[in-house]
Amino acid sequence: MNRPLEGDCQLIFYKFEHKEGKETFWHSSAHVLGETLENEYGVHLTHGPPTEDGFFYDSYTGKDIFHEKDYPNIEKAAAKIVKDSQTFFRLVLSKEDSLRLFGSNPFKVALITSKIPDGGKVTAYRCGNLIDLCTGPHIPSTKIVKAFKVMKNSSAYWLGKAGNDSLQRLYGISFPDKKMLDEHVHLLEELAKRDHRIVGKKQGLFDMHPMSPGCAFFYPKGAYIYNKLIEMIRFQYRIRGFKEVLSPNVFNLHLWKTSGHYSKYKENLFIFKSEDHGFGMKPMNCPAHCLMFKNEQRTYRDMPIRFADFGVLHRNEISGALSGLTRVRRF
Repeated sequence: MNRPLEGDCQLIFYKFEHKEGKETFWHSSAHVLGETLENEYGVHLTHGPPTEDGFFYDSYTGKDIFHEKDYPNIEKAAAKIVKDSQTFFRLVLSKEDSLRLFGSNPFKVALITSKIPDGGKVTAYRCGNLIDLCTGPHIPSTKIVKAFKVMKNSSAYWLGKAGNDSLQRLYGISFPDKKMLDEHVHLLEELAKRDHRIVGKKQGLFDMHPMSPGCAFFYPKGAYIYNKLIEMIRFQYRIRGFKEVLSPNVFNLHLWKTSGHYSKYKENLFIFKSEDHGFGMKPMNCPAHCLMFKNEQRTYRDMPIRFADFGVLHRNEISGALSGLTRVRRF
């Protein structure tokens, strides 16, 4: 809001109720969280974007240090930043200056080195004693954030890749009015009562077990619903001209290299060796159907060919991303 207009433009004012308004509000709130984490815990900040229902910030601590008991202290420190009415200032830096400015943070240095061409410019925003790489935009001042709450914490990998440094992720939510926060928390409490993981267990439909993470165990009532869904889908297959097929679960890695999964999706494949050959469990059906299509001579008169497969798929999702039946390893 306080940035000078540098040319002719169309000016639109967004309120919190607008999608763009929420995104900017929560983006700025992520900076408040980042400043808190730097001040209170001396972390290396990495990445802190807005999300559809709030924001989060990833930081490197060297060990797991955040727990639910830390939330009140974080919220108290964030409230002080809000009370200080810190203004967001936009900075335009050369690549060289930004590397010097963020020289003590190896994660920011890696981003600048890989993303910014030599001789290029990078933008950052200052609020209080925090300076963070950012394209903006931001709200004018932290004082607009009237309600701030830490929702949960988890672990994450740097750049989302298993094998990279393990980071601490803190999720937050904020509003321009305390009443809006109270309503949001109440809604989450009501949703939690209806969580499919809780309902599934109470009604004896399905459950998960640490011996097979991300893979559901369907009990008799759950299997009944599962099979009823299959009956319904089979009926739709017939209406739409699909032919049901069955395909294997395991394929030689040559198939996944041909399909591109090996180069683009290797970390999410379950891979193993058998008799000195590499194999991978299928994460999707279509490469198998391509082999079935190729197994006999076809002409244009055969088209369209519609294969459908109730195949069991496996994807090696990281454990922190698993969530009931909505994010699984076997489906």
